[in-house]
Amino acid sequence: MKKTLTSIIVSMAVLGLTGCGEKEDEVKVMKVGIGVPESHFEFKAMKSFEAFVEEQTQGKLDVQIYASNQLGNDQEVLESIKLNTVQMNLPAPAVMGNIVKEFNILELPFIFPTEEVANQVVDGEWGKDLLGKLENAGYVGLGYGNFGFRHVTNSIKPITQLSDFEGMKLRTMQNRSHLDAFRALGSNPTPMPFSELFSSLQLGTVDGQENPFTNIYSQRLFEVQPYASDTGHVYSWVVFVVGKKFYDGLTPEYQQILQQGADLAKEEMRAAVRIQDEESLQKMIEAGVKFHQLTDAAKQEIREAVAPVVKQHGDEIDPVFFAELQQQVNKLS
Repeated sequence: MKKTLTSIIVSMAVLGLTGCGEKEDEVKVMKVGIGVPESHFEFKAMKSFEAFVEEQTQGKLDVQIYASNQLGNDQEVLESIKLNTVQMNLPAPAVMGNIVKEFNILELPFIFPTEEVANQVVDGEWGKDLLGKLENAGYVGLGYGNFGFRHVTNSIKPITQLSDFEGMKLRTMQNRSHLDAFRALGSNPTPMPFSELFSSLQLGTVDGQENPFTNIYSQRLFEVQPYASDTGHVYSWVVFVVGKKFYDGLTPEYQQILQQGADLAKEEMRAAVRIQDEESLQKMIEAGVKFHQLTDAAKQEIREAVAPVVKQHGDEIDPVFFAELQQQVNKLS
């Protein structure tokens, strides 16, 4: 009886260990939905993320990247992430602001004087605190991907000073702080879908628009926009967002691999956006666009005109958190 009982216990232990081994060998699919096409530097950076994660987990995490909103727009993908039918997304801060209001601070004009300061702030405690606010909403933030400064182009005249904005009809995103900022500059901001922008510029429905140079060149907006200025009014980002349910189901080792993969993709995006912005601007100049570099005095005048709007919106979002951002920027500038 004792021998039989011992044999049964040993057999059960072996079966239990085998079961655990099978569970550890299980491949987990990680679907990533992004809005950009496969030609975009964000997609290429995420392919590096995919290669890194799959290599480090020996294929136990099967990363599948879906470009061009194949899984839906960012808002739809974020809903799918809550259900764990999709596991990752790279939305803009404006989209995340619908979930955690403090992300809207990153959409405010003229909060970062340079890209270097912007990177230091989001990589530091302030940026980490902002990502930490996602957890109560069912998400985990792994970092920020760079899209670069937004600049104004138009078909009317060079923008070299504040007064040049007066009466100019500019297409903007549907963002309240952006609309208020451009009104403060004296222009007439007109929100419209990006898909309608080229034809609206061509027909003269709007005089100008604002985007990073890479977007302006890749979408051929420069063909109907002879004037460009380095206004650098808003710095654009995407946020690396993973579902908390999916993340919590991973081992600490795999969680660390995801973070390392996101850091790798982030650095690749930072290098790419610098290079592509410079190349895009140069190609536009070669195509005949008249580029005007604003003087420090002109930029200061524009910033001062917008400052009350920035403060108003920052205080409405979260006065303490906004003040902490400003303190960090001042310390680093």
